[in-house]
Amino acid sequence: MATTNGSPQSGTNSSKFANAGAAAGGFVGAVGGSFVPPLNITVNKTTKTTTTAGPAKSHFVLGEPDFNSAEDVRNYCNHVRALMIQAAIELAMASKILEARLAQAQTLPGDNPIQSKLRAKKVAWKLKRAADGATAAAKNAVGAYGAFTREYADLMRPRPQRTATTSPFKF
Repeated sequence: MATTNGSPQSGTNSSKFANAGAAAGGFVGAVGGSFVPPLNITVNKTTKTTTTAGPAKSHFVLGEPDFNSAEDVRNYCNHVRALMIQAAIELAMASKILEARLAQAQTLPGDNPIQSKLRAKKVAWKLKRAADGATAAAKNAVGAYGAFTREYADLMRPRPQRTATTSPFKF
């Protein structure tokens, strides 16, 4: 284990801050004479754990698709759209970050800086294409609901019900 200022470092942020606080307190005490203000730094780290409770776990990311009504179809298409838009944003950002990181990498022997930037752009382009695919998936999910409403509009509208005959059949 590495030591800093004679104290073992456990790898947590709280020990780093405690060492910094002790150093600051010692410095203030040395400069200020006999007055040493107390300095306490507390770092709390909380983690959120989620548990799903339900009858059965689904293997689908969006949950088990239940297409029992027009509202189920609409909700599923909206969830697909939301998920794919988020994925597209993350993939596009990752593409730009990867390109920047690879462009700053050491060049190969005999390469010039332009070749290394072109190579970084070529690698990041694949993630950009994945982002474009996620965007297309979001658009197609919206289109799927549009096609559903167009093709099944007559079933979605409430139909007037005929009243039952008041004179029942008699033998």
